[in-house]
Amino acid sequence: MSGAPGAHGSDGPVTVAVSRTIRPGAEAAFEEWLRGVCHVATRFAGHMGVSVLPPAHPQSRTYVLIFRFDTLEHLTAWNESAERSEWIERVRPLTTGEPHVQVTTGLEHWFPLPEAGLAPPARYKMALLTWVVLFPLILLFSAAVAPYLAVLPPPLPTALTTAAMVILMTYVVMPRVTKLLRGWLFGG
Repeated sequence: MSGAPGAHGSDGPVTVAVSRTIRPGAEAAFEEWLRGVCHVATRFAGHMGVSVLPPAHPQSRTYVLIFRFDTLEHLTAWNESAERSEWIERVRPLTTGEPHVQVTTGLEHWFPLPEAGLAPPARYKMALLTWVVLFPLILLFSAAVAPYLAVLPPPLPTALTTAAMVILMTYVVMPRVTKLLRGWLFGG
């Protein structure tokens, strides 16, 4: 999904990727701005983290900022805040053109966009890759911890396994797999 922040309905996590191209010579000032805006965002309800992707290659000056919030309501509060507006005004002299903004919900947040202007991968690619990664991960995790979980009441092993899978997929596995397979995921 792409478009203006807050344009999509969602009851779950919402991710916003913002691509900005930095003016030559403004890199140090932009890095300082990044530290400030990321710190301010952490103070908002529902904030789940910020990732910064530096330019993909030496000739590029495009950074991608990825903000995560737990609900669309909390993202909207951040987007409409005076603090965010102030930080947006501060960055304008450091950048060229308008930022590219993309809002994603659901599984799309497992597939971070490697460069500005890229559309999310095709849904069949996201579904296929999620299954290909999740299936062996569940098998390995279950084999490794099944003896320890067997002593717990029936809902707890499933709850712990699914919680571990979501955490591993979101923070460890999918960022690496997406980077490794970016040519296939984002290619035609």
